[in-house]
Amino acid sequence: MPKVKRGKKPKRKKINPDDFKHVKTKSEKMPNFELQNVVATFNLGVDYLDLRAIALHKPFVEYNPHKFAAATIRIREPRTTALAFASGNMVCTGAKTEIQARLAGRKYVRILQKHGIPVSFRNFKIQNIVASAEVPHTLKLIELSRAYGPYVSYEPDLFPGLVFRTTAPKLVFLLFRSGKIVITGAKCRKEIEETFKKLFFGIIINYIDYEDTCASSSDYRSKMRRMAN
Repeated sequence: MPKVKRGKKPKRKKINPDDFKHVKTKSEKMPNFELQNVVATFNLGVDYLDLRAIALHKPFVEYNPHKFAAATIRIREPRTTALAFASGNMVCTGAKTEIQARLAGRKYVRILQKHGIPVSFRNFKIQNIVASAEVPHTLKLIELSRAYGPYVSYEPDLFPGLVFRTTAPKLVFLLFRSGKIVITGAKCRKEIEETFKKLFFGIIINYIDYEDTCASSSDYRSKMRRMAN
């Protein structure tokens, strides 16, 4: 049988928060956000690390090349996990602030130095910041997705959250029926603060559900289906 050519799916447009910076705000107060995870990378100043040899002689290093190509190191303060690659690059996750991420990176380097491994702390860079906030009301996700269909992604049968994507800066906002919001993709705290403020007062505040307080995503989805039928 001849193959049927399928048309390409149209690309979803992304939201530019600057489009909403002139929108008048309502009396609702913008919720505070909290940083949940700061992911940072840095280099150890070497071209090659023999991870197998290090793991055999250093009990604080976990390494199983059959599962993952990097060795794992953990510290308690700040409570973080680092992945060390043979190339000399390291990835640090779990920090709650940018300062904690840098401090943790320096501690990992110091630990390796104390055990006779000639490394240094170089090229520190924050790659991703994950934050969360919570609106003290439920959100009208279906109505929001209908109004901004080309700009958002909402597939409640696959994932309960509605996805916003902004272009400048490139952030991703996950909105849930309960009012919880997860923000990811930022390189600094200021990006989250400015973008969240514009989107909250420009869009989100218009879809707060003051009448139905049910926070269950499945119950909300079922109710909307019954109303549609």
